[in-house]
Amino acid sequence: MKASLHASGVLVDEVGSCADINRATAQRLDVLQGLREGTILLKFATLVDGTLLSARAADESAEWELAIERNRLVRRVTVDGGISSFLDAEDADRLNDGRDHDVAVVVGPRGTSIFLDGYELFTATDVSFFEALGELGALEVGREGVPEVSHLTIRSDVLTPRGVLAHTEETRPLVEFAAERLADRDARRCAELSVGSLRARFRVRGRHQGGVILQGGLAKQDPGQHAVTLRIDSGDLRYSVTAGGRTLVDVVAPGNWDDGGWHDIVVTSGYGATTIYVDGFQVGRAPGVAFFRDVADVDVVTVGMDIDGSRLFGEASTAMVFDQILSDAQVKRLSMVDPLDTNALFDTGMLGSVSYRIPSLLRTQSGVLIAGADQRTAIANDSPNHINFVIRRSLDDGATWEDLQTVISSPGEGPKGASVIDSLLVEDRSTGRIVVLIDHFPGGVGQPNSALGTGFNDAGRLLLTDDDGDEHELQEDGQVLRGDGTPTEYRVETDGTVLLSGEKQGNIWDSTSHPPLRPLLSCYLWMVTSDDDGETWSDPVDITPQVKQPWMRFLGTSPGSGIQIEKGPYAGRLVMPVYYNREENITFSAAVVYSDDGGTTWCLGGSPNDEREIDGQTVHSRTLSYDAASLHESTVFEAENGELVLLMRNQNSSGRVARSRSSDGGQTWGPVDFDPQLTEIFSQPNAVALSTERGRGVVFANASQLLPFRGCGVLRLSYDDGRTWPHNKVFNPRHYVYQSMAQLSDGSIGLLWEREWHGIYFTRIPLSWLEESRQSLTSL
Repeated sequence: MKASLHASGVLVDEVGSCADINRATAQRLDVLQGLREGTILLKFATLVDGTLLSARAADESAEWELAIERNRLVRRVTVDGGISSFLDAEDADRLNDGRDHDVAVVVGPRGTSIFLDGYELFTATDVSFFEALGELGALEVGREGVPEVSHLTIRSDVLTPRGVLAHTEETRPLVEFAAERLADRDARRCAELSVGSLRARFRVRGRHQGGVILQGGLAKQDPGQHAVTLRIDSGDLRYSVTAGGRTLVDVVAPGNWDDGGWHDIVVTSGYGATTIYVDGFQVGRAPGVAFFRDVADVDVVTVGMDIDGSRLFGEASTAMVFDQILSDAQVKRLSMVDPLDTNALFDTGMLGSVSYRIPSLLRTQSGVLIAGADQRTAIANDSPNHINFVIRRSLDDGATWEDLQTVISSPGEGPKGASVIDSLLVEDRSTGRIVVLIDHFPGGVGQPNSALGTGFNDAGRLLLTDDDGDEHELQEDGQVLRGDGTPTEYRVETDGTVLLSGEKQGNIWDSTSHPPLRPLLSCYLWMVTSDDDGETWSDPVDITPQVKQPWMRFLGTSPGSGIQIEKGPYAGRLVMPVYYNREENITFSAAVVYSDDGGTTWCLGGSPNDEREIDGQTVHSRTLSYDAASLHESTVFEAENGELVLLMRNQNSSGRVARSRSSDGGQTWGPVDFDPQLTEIFSQPNAVALSTERGRGVVFANASQLLPFRGCGVLRLSYDDGRTWPHNKVFNPRHYVYQSMAQLSDGSIGLLWEREWHGIYFTRIPLSWLEESRQSLTSL
């Protein structure tokens, strides 16, 4: 038996109680020795925190542990009493529900991936596995039977996401329909549920046809006054609960669900919200919970018609009621959604850094993918903080990635170290040169405390101040001149190191090195370039004096991707979105900087906030004091007619992404409106133009809901330059913040995205995944 198991890749396969599994696995430690990659599959249920699986070294000096802590799934490696690796799959919360859950841990050359109920929910670059423990002394599931693990499989092969899904069971319903009505006993069981889920598979006969898909209520009462109702009207799905004529919950998912095709609909109500899913993906969500128990004395539950017998103009082939709040993964499993493949490129602990944030992505003409990130070495915060700019390259469209490369190494360390933050990438197609713009801050400085001014004189020379307050001027060759133009013994190297008669005297950007000369403590805009697809990079060039105005405190990039104009009189222009503030340091305005010579020189364009009419007043970015008009990070794309479209983060009460157009290559902008289809929660947006079989398209992505954390990453596709977004799909319904996209060689979308605290990930998304969705998610 052992030989046949091993030959198939299965090393351990045990079913039973925790005690049964532990007795069996105690005899199998020999086949697990030195395991450096493979797959763990287990099924568990619990009401409390606890260890799911623990592997310990024979001398007990090290432990590999998979556990539930604070109702979340974690994986920890401990060596000599200290934690050497810790993965927190924070989106796997609410696991202490007493229900069966399937967990898979896959460790392979790309890192570690954790799956819950069939779908990947966390991935990391860390590859710690049993091999790290040396001689294996013990393998144990569920300490003292808590959690209760009922099935454990350990394999030597690295299962794919589809392979993991094949080992995951569907969640079983409380009751299932076998006719148009539930039996009386089953209806009474439903009546006791204060939270839970509904599922139905249905179709209607054509456009604008509809009716009730599922309803529960009282046989002798008006269903408009007392009922749980799931219905379709004019293509939209609606779940509502009324009791005593009062509406408790009413959630609408706008769409075209009356297309004549079969759709799998799930409604969950619990954990403070009611959510509608179609074909495995979230399409509607609103705060508030109501279910059968909120309608007193429910005694009839129907499918394909209402409780009075009025039938759906279509049919329902199956329906179920669950006495649990199904997770996103459990819903996907019911609909057999094909899993997407994600791998971590930058994550917590990688090369000793605490955090990586702010993704930027570019696919060059030669097919090289360049993924950029902030490397936040000591703490996860924005500037002020020590932050480097790093990249990873892929030569095979994202299948594999080269090792991390540091492009800009900032001097100093910790919260007072210098920083570069918010990278923005573009390629000049005429030369193949890659251009990166990035914010640069001296140690101890960030956007909130940037000093007023550019830090340069009228000749474009960096100004440096000594301990006596005397001003000096830095020359291009590194020489330092006094204010009267006489030379000093100081020189400053390209990395900021100060030399006095050849001796190092600290670094102008690092306050902790106590340099004798210091720049203005403000923000600067740097540029680095590459002429070999990111294999090597130039030294940074400071373009601040070209674009920042003396009345600005902050001028920085809107991170992600820039563009090169393809059509019209401005063809060849590089356009990079930025935003800035002024003396009062409160309000912000979006704009672009542009270059007509491949990045040699740059100009700052006007802002959509210049002479903007809003709320009965006219504002201008130079004097802006009305925060409802603030425009922050943005993303730009070129429309079919050559106009530029700017989509902007904001805090306006509209709750929608701001939008403006330019017909002169970003020099000036037209009126600002708010796109009714693009929800806005004050988080960075990204858009990229696509070439498709249907013609030119634009895909837009952002975090679209406060949960209350930033999350619910949604991708939206337009074929009319962003005037409408008919194809929308939720990519990640939980933690999701910034992103950057590029089109890959096969037409699919390369999505580089972040969870904010845990890292930056790359997912390949087929265009068909997005096109198959045919609804406008105005509520997501």
